[in-house]
Amino acid sequence: MIDWRISPGLEGIEDRQWFFPSFEIQEFLLPQINVGKAFIDVYGDTHFTTEDCARLMGNIEYLLDSGILDRKTEIQFEAFGKGLVTLSCDEIKNCLLKLHEAADEAFKNGETLVFYGD
Repeated sequence: MIDWRISPGLEGIEDRQWFFPSFEIQEFLLPQINVGKAFIDVYGDTHFTTEDCARLMGNIEYLLDSGILDRKTEIQFEAFGKGLVTLSCDEIKNCLLKLHEAADEAFKNGETLVFYGD
């Protein structure tokens, strides 16, 4: 599973609890928050520049402001390895808010946000 850190500071999961809470939420959100990367490496690392972070925050704000996650308590999603799974909209929103916080901090400090996979 991916956790997020700011480089070079490398603030991570133990400091801010920046991570996807489940593989399913990670799989659900990655295509929606992608800022144009050809590939987000779920096993290695993917670096997001300050410009990437600005786009990432915009994508997150769109998802939250659209109200899509407010209309239901759960969303069903077809996961690659598990078939149909049910995800909590509150858990998704919380994850998006934490990712926005991480991207905002990297953006404000001119640093890189890094997704670190398994």
